[in-house]
Amino acid sequence: MPEFQHFAALPTLVPAAFGLVFLVFAPFIGSDKKWMWAFTTAAMGLTILIPAIILSKIGLYGDVLETAGVAGQYMVRTDRLALWLDILFGIAGLLALLVTPAYLERANSHRPEIYPLFLIAVSGMTAMVGSDHLVMIFVGLEVLSITLYVMCGLARERAVQVEAALKYFLLGAFSTSFLVFGLALILGATGRLDIPGIAGAVLGVGAGTLWNETLLLAGLALFLIAFAFKVGAVPFHFWVPDVYQGAPTPVTAFMAAGTKAAAFGVLLRVLYAGFSGAETIVDRWAPVIAGLAVATMVVGNVLALVQTRVKRLLAYSSVAHAGYLLLALVPATSGAHAGEIVGGPALLFYLFTYTFMTVGAFIVAALFQSDREDADHFAQFAGLWHRRPLLAAAMGVFLLSLTGIPPLGGFTGKYVIFLSVLDAGHPVLAAIMAIAAVIGAAYYLRVLMLMFIAQPEEDLAARLVTPGPARLALAVAVVATFVLGIAPFVLYDPLLTVMRAAAF
Repeated sequence: MPEFQHFAALPTLVPAAFGLVFLVFAPFIGSDKKWMWAFTTAAMGLTILIPAIILSKIGLYGDVLETAGVAGQYMVRTDRLALWLDILFGIAGLLALLVTPAYLERANSHRPEIYPLFLIAVSGMTAMVGSDHLVMIFVGLEVLSITLYVMCGLARERAVQVEAALKYFLLGAFSTSFLVFGLALILGATGRLDIPGIAGAVLGVGAGTLWNETLLLAGLALFLIAFAFKVGAVPFHFWVPDVYQGAPTPVTAFMAAGTKAAAFGVLLRVLYAGFSGAETIVDRWAPVIAGLAVATMVVGNVLALVQTRVKRLLAYSSVAHAGYLLLALVPATSGAHAGEIVGGPALLFYLFTYTFMTVGAFIVAALFQSDREDADHFAQFAGLWHRRPLLAAAMGVFLLSLTGIPPLGGFTGKYVIFLSVLDAGHPVLAAIMAIAAVIGAAYYLRVLMLMFIAQPEEDLAARLVTPGPARLALAVAVVATFVLGIAPFVLYDPLLTVMRAAAF
């Protein structure tokens, strides 16, 4: 292994190491102090993750923005795409972590094991996006998935959580089989599983390079099916509402943001870096991705209209937003526009804005949660403005941003995706996106009207308590949502620099 290998793996090793520290020392800590020690360990691990990401770049290549490289036969890659996504994982983990103690206390379910599991899940995410090898991507995905299965069903005494974990596990294992079979077909078609090697085989680079187009397309189809399941794209979305509803709300928030970011990071790296130069291959998958995007946007928004519980509404909203993100993949990886990367920065920018607004919305939902199964019913939110005006204002910001109302980050994110699709020559897709966004406004505004206009049916909101860590998480999410809407260039310009480089 190269001497600098440990620098490249820092974003993966740091959260994993902190998680293992807790598992080793947990038996020697009293039960009354265990949860606080676990929370502190997880918070330290996720906080140190950010400088570790930067150090992995500086230690390897001396410049955090202008260079990229690989180590260990493409198994570990440190580049600008991985850097920004790793930062996003750390942010999503920290925001969800800050509300977890309050949630567990209200739900009367103290489970200190959940904190190191946050770290292990982040470690799997960083391994996924920080590799140029499909085997390592698979390993990172399995680390993330198995951790989420456990986190969803951690409170074994609650049947709804066990049901959510079981559904997620069974369907997740099914999608994993598609992924493994797809990797086998890609290996048989090109003889390689590293992305540069696959790209070289497809483009005919190197002596004696032979590949089978039919076998490769079949492998890619199975690969896309597996990741369509992970992002909740139609028709592979059936697990989303039940799992999001049943899982602990902080876990749902983390899963909704982090899993999408990791999966779309892999799709962007594989489809662009691996195949964007082969127009015959690209022309085959671009219509498939476009079809998935359209179905996901429309079905997600329509089904959200009939929901009466906030978590299920946000679950179908998550499906719809997966459609918007899939739409950004079309110009990012198709034909002549692949070199311009018009969709790549839009996709990454929207991942950041989506993280802040959806995690923020789930944090508010988590504060309502208790041992009651109907704690997230719309009736809970009626008249919230009259009981907790600051909490209602924060929820209003997140819902308006998810709707796409200026000057919030959700509007800017949708706008740049809309422009990228138009620039790539797909006006029909852009029109469908606009129509889907209008449909989505209906159910977001319904919750807003309940919070600000309706009178509470019962005094449920009066007993809400927002602890300091949860307030900090909400404040960060609100400020970031405004900043990304008012001054999007703060993030968009660096992301544009990321995607302009052929090697990220």
